Amino acid sequence: MVAETRKRSLVLHLAANPNPISIRLSEETAADLAPRLIQVVRNGHTQAIPTEDGKEFVVNFSHVVAAHFA
Repeated sequence: MVAETRKRSLVLHLAANPNPISIRLSEETAADLAPRLIQVVRNGHTQAIPTEDGKEFVVNFSHVVAAHFA
């Protein structure tokens, strides 16, 4: 049986940038953010997102047009 690959890259499409930004997340961060992503984008929250390498990426979701995991 092949293990399912989890989607752990957060892909952000910004209003003023035609190129998407991809942020690699830890499994824990992806699991925490996934059920809240729609609400975070709708409300335009600014949130620090822990990255896979232990750093933080601050995102102002009011500038995000679309967001998804890949």
